[in-house]
Amino acid sequence: MTWRRNSVLLALWLAAPAGAKPAADLAPDQPDVLETPLPGDSLGVTVHRLANGLTVYLSPSHDEPRVAARIAVRAGSKNDPSDSTGIAHYLEHMLFKGTQRLGTTDYAREAPHLERIRALYDRLFGAEGAAERALIYKEIDAENGRAAAYEVPNEIAKLYKAIGARGLNAHTSDEETIYEVDLPSNRLEAWAALESERFEAPVFRLFQTELEAVYEEKNRSLDNADQLLFETLERRLYRGHPYGVPILGTIEHLKNPSLSKMYAFYRRWYVPNNMALVLSGDFDRARALDLIRRRFGSWVPAPLPDQPAPPRPALHGEERAEIVFPAEESVLVAWPAVPASDPDAEAVRIMDMLADNAAAGLFNLRLNQAQKVKAAWSTPVLHNDAGAWYAGVLPKKDQTPEEALALLLQAVEALKNGEFDDADVAAVITDFEVHEKRALESNEARADRIAKSFIRREPWPREVERLERLRRVTRADVTRVARRLLGPGRVVVVRRGGKPEIPGISKPGFTRVDIDPNRSSPLFKALLALPAPPIEPRWLVAGRDYQIRPIDGGRLYAAPNPVNDLFQVTIRFPRGWRRERRLCSALNLLTLSGAGPYSAEEFKRRLYALGSSLSYSCGEQESGVTLEGLDRNLWPSLELMAQRFDWPNVSSGTLARMADVELGARRDEKLDPGAVHGSLGEWAARGKDSAVLGRLSNAELARLRENALIPLIRDFPQWTRRVGYVGPRPPLEVAKLLQTGRPYREPPPRAPLRRIKPARDRVLFTHRDMVQSRIGLYAADEVFDPETVVDALFYSEYMGSGMSSVIFQEVREARSLAYYAEGGRSLAGHAGDETQLWGQAGCQADKTYETAELMRRLLRGFQRSEPRFREAARAIEERYRAGPIRFRAVPGALMDWEDQGLSADPRPARFTQVLAYTPARLEAFAARFKDKPMTVWILGSRERAGLDKLKTLGDFEEKSVDALFPY
Repeated sequence: MTWRRNSVLLALWLAAPAGAKPAADLAPDQPDVLETPLPGDSLGVTVHRLANGLTVYLSPSHDEPRVAARIAVRAGSKNDPSDSTGIAHYLEHMLFKGTQRLGTTDYAREAPHLERIRALYDRLFGAEGAAERALIYKEIDAENGRAAAYEVPNEIAKLYKAIGARGLNAHTSDEETIYEVDLPSNRLEAWAALESERFEAPVFRLFQTELEAVYEEKNRSLDNADQLLFETLERRLYRGHPYGVPILGTIEHLKNPSLSKMYAFYRRWYVPNNMALVLSGDFDRARALDLIRRRFGSWVPAPLPDQPAPPRPALHGEERAEIVFPAEESVLVAWPAVPASDPDAEAVRIMDMLADNAAAGLFNLRLNQAQKVKAAWSTPVLHNDAGAWYAGVLPKKDQTPEEALALLLQAVEALKNGEFDDADVAAVITDFEVHEKRALESNEARADRIAKSFIRREPWPREVERLERLRRVTRADVTRVARRLLGPGRVVVVRRGGKPEIPGISKPGFTRVDIDPNRSSPLFKALLALPAPPIEPRWLVAGRDYQIRPIDGGRLYAAPNPVNDLFQVTIRFPRGWRRERRLCSALNLLTLSGAGPYSAEEFKRRLYALGSSLSYSCGEQESGVTLEGLDRNLWPSLELMAQRFDWPNVSSGTLARMADVELGARRDEKLDPGAVHGSLGEWAARGKDSAVLGRLSNAELARLRENALIPLIRDFPQWTRRVGYVGPRPPLEVAKLLQTGRPYREPPPRAPLRRIKPARDRVLFTHRDMVQSRIGLYAADEVFDPETVVDALFYSEYMGSGMSSVIFQEVREARSLAYYAEGGRSLAGHAGDETQLWGQAGCQADKTYETAELMRRLLRGFQRSEPRFREAARAIEERYRAGPIRFRAVPGALMDWEDQGLSADPRPARFTQVLAYTPARLEAFAARFKDKPMTVWILGSRERAGLDKLKTLGDFEEKSVDALFPY
């Protein structure tokens, strides 16, 4: 593609030098070209190189009419300038803002204002004193308003939404920035045209708006206890190396952004010989490669700067640090390890799984299963320059962090001493095999794995033989590596409860940007009009996609697995804690028990060796069991599951330790802002019937006895059941395996879900000293009516789904009030349940009133826009056309429709409604919310949020944290 640069921005770009080196010389560490897939490559990957050095990975898979696309850049926070940390992440945000032809109605008129903004930010970068900075910000704000007259915010997101794409996002890490989207397979031409334009000629408009969003993201990190723990540790672990600097950057640098430095970063690293395109999904390899060459071949390569990795200082002993935060106490330990390319990298990964595989590792059995601590875990993080092995532990009630750490280090010593056998290593390899097979089912997982190999500079043949390399790791290799790495040189960070010093980010004033939904660029219209033969929807057909068979006590819903030899069995029972309040405790005890002659540890080791996993769910009115693994081990896995119910082997003291750990978890839950806000929302919607208040009190928990819980465990599978099966076996064979000959009991009728309907607007507030506020809104609506499902889909898509929706545009893009903002009208899980209007947002505390008031106004006052309606209608239509229900989700979908009172796939009839849906019908549906009393619930700081203004939003009630929980 060719393009022209406006003269006012010429100084920000570097032309390719005359006589520039060939692309092959500009990136000598590119993966080798691979024209045909390697034997044994389950992903079928081919690797290609354009003349400009751009690497292309293609992995066709025709299971669904969609393609996962990734654009990977070998540049992340490690590449940030030392005086502008966070710039790689900020640039990621700006690459959603458009180009000279996209995101603007008249770039020639917009450009002078953009140049003025760039110059003002350069002045700001060197400004001293608050007064001078405030004056410059005032000029920036005014110039931003002038530029906005020509801008079309989030036009990239609008286009992707209109063509049925989903998952539009990006992320920045230490050494990568990856842009991702999942799109219908008939839209590859539009994807290629858009992305080639987007990365070849980006324009960083709406810089001030996005700066506010980055500020909000930083504020979220300041309220995140775990992120603060990791950042504290990594500052010491990687002292002197960029890995030790937060990906979001330092607060000081966020206060001093520079557009010129951002353009310089873009020019330096966003060149084709430092990037890769990855496609995984439903496409023809030859045609896709031709399209990519045609669209991306004009990108100009450039020499990459040298960036030698600074040495990481050796740790000769233990380094300790402490932080205080109003959260559960925690300890995080890290030992320097090896980089991803090291020959011992696989041994480190096996070592990690022997410690923590979530089932039968040393930490899982000796610490978690034995309930010596609240929880212990481990993970390896192997970067390109260096790596580390992390281990964490949460103390249980009445246990100090130091005591928990001592237990963790004892388990690490067991790892170093080789207190595991060859069978444990073999079981870990089986686990890797299962996870690799499961990843093949997802285009997104396939594309992510491929992109990661590019970032790691790993030749694709080496990635293909990864499982074989793991199989070659021996017990001796693991003990050798553990003894070499897990010595006294480590970093330990302890998080204790307390009130921290919360640094603030003072934000400049921001004037609302006018957003006209009728605006669009000519390129937007052209890309939307590119030919795309419609994809015919695929509905579920009995006999082809599933079979339903009677079994003892219920029915079997079976779907074939066409991809691999993995099975999944899910059993739903119409029982929950609402009628048997001790049921969840009984199931928790079951997870800690053995079966028959097997102790809990033996049971978990046997199940893990089979490559199977077993989990339980306990809901308000429905509970379940899920068993999954390798098909060859289906029967022994089913036997173990049944034996655990029939003969739970509970060792002495297990229940008392379980209650003790639960009491500590409850104390910590009340320190978790997410849990507190969720509990406040439950109170707002259901009052005394809140699902949180329905839990056992501490006194009830302490009174639990094993002789009361074991009968509940044995009784659990004796009720009528629905069984979902996905796997390679014929349904008749599976039905025979599930026959028991037992009698099954019928449950009492299900109680419908009801919500509070206040007579007037109200506000519920809970105090927590936070940088941000978390805001929720709701109003109870009708009892679920299948005939209004399409109305709810259109309302939610139009109002609050994605970056081009009304709520996101008005809250974040126009006013920069919140980092996230969304909303819509819910559906319902069961016939007879009530639906609700809902919204949520996260904003800086001093913007709480403005954000809550605006969100309520938007949900009540429908803003009709024909362009927005067309975007929503296209998105919903394409979702039906190119979003088939994947095989693993088929049994669950059938049961969910049954719960809603539907006897067959409702989507054909709904699709017909979608094609005929009108703006007038949507407006009429939205009118029902105009006068509904609405509840706003807020978790935030009293001092920062401004209670006096919040009280004007409705009847005000402040709820203490203790009032939201029954303990």
